Amino acid sequence: MGQVLRMPSEAELPRGAHRDFTEQLFSLYREAHRPGLREISRAVPDDSPGTASTETIRRMLRGKTVPVHWQTVDAVLTALCLLAGLEPDEDIGGDFRETTTRRQLVEGAWHRALDEPGRGTAPTGPIDDPWDETEINGYKPRRDEPPF
Repeated sequence: MGQVLRMPSEAELPRGAHRDFTEQLFSLYREAHRPGLREISRAVPDDSPGTASTETIRRMLRGKTVPVHWQTVDAVLTALCLLAGLEPDEDIGGDFRETTTRRQLVEGAWHRALDEPGRGTAPTGPIDDPWDETEINGYKPRRDEPPF
């Protein structure tokens, strides 16, 4: 029998966009009655444009990673919905003027998680001033040598 996956504590995964994304997926995992990682991986439809290994699924559900490719997230979302007997594109409420689906909720959380990296994440773009030692997202560049 495999190890039971648990939602990471706030000490392990602080509040923020990354945690929100993980909570969206973990909610579907619970709805599916906590299937094994292999079962989730096998439930990805054959016609899905994305795939996800058991390790990728584990890291997503433990809040260790946010995949950069939507196809990976969508494959896991679809598999979890299938296992839970849910339709990813079913209207689940929201604003009376708009339709909100499970897929839209997860996709929105995924975008926010990629746009707002958490603490300890190195900056993803260029640093304009090579001598600047300002901390960015908890990352402080180390400048032992000149930048040239």
